[in-house]
Amino acid sequence: MRFRHLDYPPDASVADLGDAAIDALLERGDLESWTPLLCEVVRDPWGRTADTILRLCDAHPMYGTSALWRTWIDHRRRSPDDAAGTTLADARRRVGLTQVQVAQRLGITQSDLSKLERRGDVRLSTLRAYARAIGAELQVGIKSPGDRVPFTLVLPARGL
Repeated sequence: MRFRHLDYPPDASVADLGDAAIDALLERGDLESWTPLLCEVVRDPWGRTADTILRLCDAHPMYGTSALWRTWIDHRRRSPDDAAGTTLADARRRVGLTQVQVAQRLGITQSDLSKLERRGDVRLSTLRAYARAIGAELQVGIKSPGDRVPFTLVLPARGL
């Protein structure tokens, strides 16, 4: 990649780019050249790349694109995909299913499904079955105090 007077190897990751290279991308790039930046912000909306983009947009606003970058990063930071605290009922409603429909798919009564959605302690196997019933995949993450994004755990398919 060539950014003004800066040379980077063609396979350089966004994390390897300095502020000047990111600034050149923001100022002179197009959607194709922005793709690595976009992917990095999607991966970690609170990370160094997103912070650098916001700082550079504030330091020297670019006509039209600075507002777009700021709005998009703010949206990614508030995205429901990243939101903590989604309940089972929220997930069910998000895909447009009723309790009766999900209960039928699980082979339980609507009353039992209602209790399940309010339960504070649910087995992973039950969560996995619930996720399948709403057409989703269960992902479990662990987030340490210093992490911005949780680590997704890979769980065995059986024995939970």
